[in-house]
This record gives sequence, C-alpha cells and structure tokens, in this order.
Amino acid sequence: MAQLTPQEVLSHIQAGQSLARAELSTINLQGTHLNHAQFVDAYLRGAKLAQVSGRGANFSGATLILADLERANLDLAQLNQTNLTQANLAQARLGRAQALEARFYGAILDQVQANQALLDRANLQACQGPQARFKEASLWQADLRQANFSQASFQGSDLRRAQCQQATLAGVALVNANFEGANFQQAILMGANLSESLGFKANFQQADLTGMTARQAQLDWIEGGNASFVNADLTQASLFGATLEAARFTGANFAGADLRLANLERADLREVCLVDCKVRGALFTQALGLTADQRRWLRSQGALNVSRDG
Repeated sequence: MAQLTPQEVLSHIQAGQSLARAELSTINLQGTHLNHAQFVDAYLRGAKLAQVSGRGANFSGATLILADLERANLDLAQLNQTNLTQANLAQARLGRAQALEARFYGAILDQVQANQALLDRANLQACQGPQARFKEASLWQADLRQANFSQASFQGSDLRRAQCQQATLAGVALVNANFEGANFQQAILMGANLSESLGFKANFQQADLTGMTARQAQLDWIEGGNASFVNADLTQASLFGATLEAARFTGANFAGADLRLANLERADLREVCLVDCKVRGALFTQALGLTADQRRWLRSQGALNVSRDG
C-alpha cells in the first residue's frame, strides 16, 4: 500500500477517519492540526511533527522513533505504549496526557510541560529534560536511570518505586512529591528541594544531596549510606530508622528532626545543628566531628554508642 501524502492524512482527519496502523514514516505534518486524530499503532518513524496541534490525539502503540515533536501540543493525548525513542519533544506540551508504559528512551524533553500526565511504568531512561515540568504527574515505577532532569519540577508528583539510579536531578523540585521506595542510588540531587515530601524506604546510597532542602520531609527508613548531605537543610524532617552509615553531613541542619533508631555509624557530623533532635536509639558508632557538648547531649537523650573522646 502506498504511503499517504500529508494532504491525504489531513483529509482523513477532517473526515474523522482512523489512521490506525498507517505507514507514515518521515511524513512532514509540521504545524498542522491533528486534534483528536487516530494514529493507533501507526508507523511514524522520523516524522516531522514540530509545532503540531495534537490535543486529544491517540498515538497509542504508535512508532515515533526519532520523530520531531518540538513544541507540539499533545495535551490530553493518548500515548500508551508509544515508542518515542530518541524523539525530540523539546518544549512540547503533554498536560494530562496518558503515556502508560511509553518508551521515551534517550528522548529530548527540555522544558517539556507534562503537568498531571500519566507516565506510570514509562521508560525515560537517558532522556535529556532540563527544566521539564511534571507537576502532579504520575510516574509510578517509571525508569529515569541516567536521565538528566536538572532544574525540573516534580512538585506533588507520584514517583513511588521509580528507578532513578545515576540520574542528574540537580535543583529539582520534589516538594510534596511521593517517592516511597524509589531508587536514587548514585543520583545527583545537589540543591534539590524535597520539603514536605514522602520518601519512605527510598534508596539514596552514594547519592549527592549537597545543599538539598528537606524541611518536614518524611524520610523514614531510607537507605543513605555513603551519600553526601553536606549543608543539607533537614529541619523537622523525619529520618526514623534511616540507614546513614558513612554519610557526609558537614554543616547540615537537623533542627527538630527525628533521628530515632537511625544508623549514623561513621557519619561525618562536623558543624551540624542538632537542636531539638529526637535521637533515642540512634547509633553514633565512630561518628566524626561531634563536639564534646553535642556528645554529652546525645547521650543524655538516649543516643547509642556515642564516643566520649570525639
């Protein structure tokens, strides 16, 4: 079957006809109106779709590998199981789009607007998305490994059990986000804002959280061994039962934080603020940098294995 021309595609759309499973590779539809069009399982590899208006369009199961969707409007679009590997979606709009199990591997997502989008189990591995917006989006079990979302906003988003190992997330906003059970091992979260977030049992082992803010965050039972929390603001954060062995907390602020049952063995605690902390049952075996006054206070509050000689 011969490939449809751009004009034939637009005629099909205007007539309300489906383009399911159509062969449309490298087609040029740049700047056209594709609102509510049906491209289910269509083959659009390398298609030129920059600046299209595709609100409510259905691309579920479609192949859009290497497609150009820069500044496309895909608000409310259906992208379930769509293959967008290495596609260009810079500054595209995906507000309230459904992209369950979609494949964005290596895609360009700079400044994409995906607020309230459904991206559960989506593959965002190795994507480039600085300053992207995922406010109140659902990324349950999404794969963000080795992706770059520096300065992005995940405010109020659902990142439970997301895989974010070795991701670059410097300066990201995770305020009010839920990343329970997520894996941030070896991720870069310098300057990130995790305030009032929920992160029970999240894994931050060997992550760089230098200068992060996590005021009133719920971080009970996290794994943070060998991570950097240098100059972190953990005011009134809950780190109940957290594993923080050999973590670096130089200059960190724990004012009013809950460290009960936490493991801070061999942690670097130079110049930390421990005012009004809850520390009963917390382990400070071979912890470094505590002042004599801090050691006396910790022992009086029920902390365990606090050295007497620094």
